[in-house]
Amino acid sequence: MALNSLSIGSDHGALDTLLCMASAHKKSVGVDLRVLPNDEPREIGWGRRWKLRLWVLIAVQAAMVLHILVWWIGIPYGWKTLSPVEPSESIETVSEGIINAGAIFFAVALLSTAVLGRWFCGWGCHVVLLQDWCLRLMSLGGLRPRLFRSRLLMLAPLMLALYMFVWPIAYRLIIAKWTRPDLHWPGFRLEILTRDLWASMPGVGVAVVFLFLCGFVTVYVLGAKGFCTYACPYGGFFAPLDRLAFRRIHVDDSCEGCAKCTAVCTSNVRVHEQVAAYGQIIDIGCMRTTDCIEACPNDALSMRWGAPAIGVRLREGGQKPTRRWDLTWAGEITLAILMFAFFLAWRGAYGIVPMLLSLGAASIMTWVCWKLWRLLRDQNTSFRRSVLKKHGRMTSRGAWFIAFSAVLLLATLQAAASQIIGGRANWLATGIRQRIDFQVRPGEAQLSGEDQARAREAIDWYRLAGSMTRGGIGLGDDPNNLLAAARLHAQLGELEQSRELIRLIHKLSKPNQDVAIEQFTLELAIERPREVANWLDDTLVDHIEWSRLRTMAIQWALSQSDLMAASRFSRGPDTWKYAALAAIRSGKFHAAVIQLKRYVAATPDDALGWITLARVQLQLGNIQEADAAATEATRASSIMPEEAQADLAAEFEAFRRARAVRGPQIAP
Repeated sequence: MALNSLSIGSDHGALDTLLCMASAHKKSVGVDLRVLPNDEPREIGWGRRWKLRLWVLIAVQAAMVLHILVWWIGIPYGWKTLSPVEPSESIETVSEGIINAGAIFFAVALLSTAVLGRWFCGWGCHVVLLQDWCLRLMSLGGLRPRLFRSRLLMLAPLMLALYMFVWPIAYRLIIAKWTRPDLHWPGFRLEILTRDLWASMPGVGVAVVFLFLCGFVTVYVLGAKGFCTYACPYGGFFAPLDRLAFRRIHVDDSCEGCAKCTAVCTSNVRVHEQVAAYGQIIDIGCMRTTDCIEACPNDALSMRWGAPAIGVRLREGGQKPTRRWDLTWAGEITLAILMFAFFLAWRGAYGIVPMLLSLGAASIMTWVCWKLWRLLRDQNTSFRRSVLKKHGRMTSRGAWFIAFSAVLLLATLQAAASQIIGGRANWLATGIRQRIDFQVRPGEAQLSGEDQARAREAIDWYRLAGSMTRGGIGLGDDPNNLLAAARLHAQLGELEQSRELIRLIHKLSKPNQDVAIEQFTLELAIERPREVANWLDDTLVDHIEWSRLRTMAIQWALSQSDLMAASRFSRGPDTWKYAALAAIRSGKFHAAVIQLKRYVAATPDDALGWITLARVQLQLGNIQEADAAATEATRASSIMPEEAQADLAAEFEAFRRARAVRGPQIAP
């Protein structure tokens, strides 16, 4: 029997498995497959529909890049852009009531899935693009990764989705009544624009690791759409909603059961079995890529409207497809426990591992443990084209696999230990780990004797949880632990140690305005005003979008009567305002007029700006210009806020007295 003519890969390709089962075992599925002639091509699929979908997915990526580019270009100008169009942003909606662009997009995707099926997964997801591209590269090399099939682990996406999007609501509305009575629902508010697009996004390094693990590695070890199957929380909602969809792939009577449809499906759907049993595809894994439609030599498949999958029954004479699993129930439970433990170990590890990456890593680690167990238990074990064990004897590749698995497990244990030790430090620091404020002074502890002892013990635990280069056990430092330790040092009056830790945070993690504000507080307590001003200059030039730090810097500069520094720290019209005031103070009235004209041109309704310009023009003897500016000040005075009216009245009175000395008013 010419089975090799249909082989897509050498390691249990999907079509090889189907043919062997049909010809040798004759399982009770009831779908006989014909054997294709030897001249059939080895590579099946990746035709016109794949190319169309590829271009659509590339267009989605281009839109994402354009979104980021517009935001980046607009940073110096303070532009707002659309908030991240990312389903995970919906967490803000269910926890804080903030309706952002991501929440609106996710809601539309969910509703459309309930009608059209999982079209978004196949045609709009950037991770699917990466997975299919990696699968394409493997296919070109003659490799078709076999799907790892587990009943319990496939529930992980749904569990994570419930945790991310349902648990916050349940906690706030039900549990918080007893645990946090002060926590009330804030109500919904619309915030679809933002100035900090990257605030909730990971750093570039983490993004690269995520794309490598969840795009390539999951496909290589778990099979096509491995991340979608075992780690995507959005798929956890999309999959059950697909059961309600009216739009799905149907078959007509011209189907001959050749199984080409199954061979080209990248969604792990056994298409030929589905259509033989139900006349359509009801598998919730179908992502509407439509590759199967193009692959059918008889054009037997088509996308049509029909009844939802929940109401579909077996065709006359059809038999329900038998699901095949790689694990016994004991194995399922064991691996489910391991996967949960791996998820906890890596979630938030070293302050950089996001939730989706931790679940992707956990699914890979779970597979590694399963394969390692099979390697130690079975007489013969292979992976892809590599023989790991033959007739009970370990091969060199098997030994390398064991060594590599041991390294991964040790790294996971290390991350878990670091998290546990950091948790111990957090428990000790409860109640004394305060934000660094303006009350801290070098050498002056803000804590009592007992709290000081607790703080020092917590600092020791934080150090132990950190990097091995700093006397800890971890592969790196968690910026959250560093910040907690820095705050404790500040409470103990050890401001230099606190500042060093905050500087280390800036090196290890994304720039953070809140951390910079706490460093500003330390700089004020440690350095002279000139050094503080230099630090602010450098920081605000590098991060012009940090409005809160900028406001604090301006207020500090004004408290120091340093108007030039206030002008440097400012953006937009305030830059000209403070530069003008500094020029007035130094007697440079011509320079002040230039800056004030720029200011009032940008803020024509600021009566204080106009009356100040009037007084300076009067000082220079420009009577007509002074009167014109005073007229504008009178116009704008009616719309000035009430708290500014007293200062405005004083400025008008000073102008009138000076104007009276100059003689009759020329302009009304």
